[in-house]
Amino acid sequence: MSTTETLPETLPPPSAVTPARDFISRIARQAGLLGVIVVLGLGFGIARPLFLDGGNMLNVLLQASVVGILALGQTYVLLTGGIDLSIGSVVAVAAVCSGLMSHTLPAGIAVLGAIAVGALCGLANGVLITITRITPFIITLGTMGIFAGLALIIAGGQAVYGIPTGFADLLAGGVVGIPIPVLLFILLTVGSALVLKFTTFGEYLTAIGGNSEVARLAGISVGRNTAMAYVVAGATAGLAGAVLTARLGAADPTLGGDLLLTAIAATVMGGTKLAGGEASMVGAAFGAVLIATLTAGLTTLNVQAFYQQVAVGGAIILALVIDQLTKRRRA
Repeated sequence: MSTTETLPETLPPPSAVTPARDFISRIARQAGLLGVIVVLGLGFGIARPLFLDGGNMLNVLLQASVVGILALGQTYVLLTGGIDLSIGSVVAVAAVCSGLMSHTLPAGIAVLGAIAVGALCGLANGVLITITRITPFIITLGTMGIFAGLALIIAGGQAVYGIPTGFADLLAGGVVGIPIPVLLFILLTVGSALVLKFTTFGEYLTAIGGNSEVARLAGISVGRNTAMAYVVAGATAGLAGAVLTARLGAADPTLGGDLLLTAIAATVMGGTKLAGGEASMVGAAFGAVLIATLTAGLTTLNVQAFYQQVAVGGAIILALVIDQLTKRRRA
């Protein structure tokens, strides 16, 4: 038998990579995450009936909102195959700046200022990564320390108190009984999902994460789009910093240190590849809600904080193992 006759037999069947199967796989993942959230909620509700109270459910979503906002921003970066380790420190810088600005500027301007500060920090990350071509892990590890120091310098080494009521009401209030951070979280999830699905920016980020060299040869500005992904991540961290300042009534320059790994975990649990090229905004949101549900449920059961960290870490590893096994089975 000739080579030309046997070659087609070595190719994978077209159905193995059809868009329909990929879409069904994504839907199944989101449905699975939602199912786990429901099961956890029901389980904690059986153990402590008050857990399923409407007010407590809103509180769980409120706890998930800040992590979720950060996870959405991190998803843009991870989609390119990069990572932003500095988002926790950016939260601190933005929180301090928003707290100081709220003393002299209208509340809305102070919030926009916090977002702008975060975007500038993200721009610094993106430009450094693009120009130096040093791995994002190293660059953002360095800027993490720089931004953390800047937060302390700007705040004078102490928390900023006396946050005006108008600023707190703008981000920590509610609309028809729903906390504003939760509404922001939902709007950003929907908006980011649409950006990823229907805009050239989302397509370019996916292409860059899949193969940056091929993307460059296809005419995509890899550097500019990569930098923009870090700007978006920084802007969401700025918003998260402003939300935390409004909720706490103070701007602590050490805020955000415990949010980095949780945000990345929520993103990865939602189906985003650390290697880039595949991401899900809805999945990242569900991942944040899952972590918040688990943490809130364990708190309701009076489980001590360090055991909660073990449980959350174990849940993250379990989710990744299940995901890996699922991919192998599909392959």
